[in-house]
Amino acid sequence: MKNAVSFNVDHLKLTRGIYLSKIDKLGDVETLTLDIRLRAPYKEEIITNKALHTFEHCFATAVRDISDGYNNAMISYFGPMGCQTGFYLVVNFKGYNEDEYFPFLAKLLKEALTYLRKMEEVPAKNENQCGYCYSLGEMADVLEVADDMEKLVDKMIQQGAFYTYIYL
Repeated sequence: MKNAVSFNVDHLKLTRGIYLSKIDKLGDVETLTLDIRLRAPYKEEIITNKALHTFEHCFATAVRDISDGYNNAMISYFGPMGCQTGFYLVVNFKGYNEDEYFPFLAKLLKEALTYLRKMEEVPAKNENQCGYCYSLGEMADVLEVADDMEKLVDKMIQQGAFYTYIYL
C-alpha cells in the first residue's frame, strides 16, 4: 500500500514550521504541497475546529485573491489537516525554476496574511456557500491563527528555506 508522504514523517519529532511536503510533476506543470504545521503533534493542543474552519475560509479566499495577479501559478487547494495541527497549501507552477519556489511562496504567504488582516468578515459564512456555517467563528478567531502562521513565515524567511522533515 502506498502511504501519503506525511505518514512517513516522524510526528513525534515534528515541530511547528512550514515544510515543502512534496513536488509532483505532470507534463510541464509542477504541483507543490506545503505542510503549514502550526502545532507540534502530541506536544501542543490541537487547533479547535472553529478556528480551523474559520481560518480556512479566510486564508483560502486571501491566497486565491492574491495569487490571481501572478503569472503561471495557481492555487489548487488550501485546507486543514485532519489531525488539526495545521493546513496544506497546494500550488501549481508552470515555467518556474526550482530555486524560484521558495521566494515566490514566502511572498505569497506574507501577502495573503496581510490581505486576510484587512478582511472585515468571514467569507462565505452562510448556508448557501458553506457545508456547515454554524461551526464558523469570527475574525478574532482568524487573527489568532494568522499570528501563529505569520511567526512561522517570518522565521522561514529568516532562515532562507523551508523546514525539513525527519522521516521514520
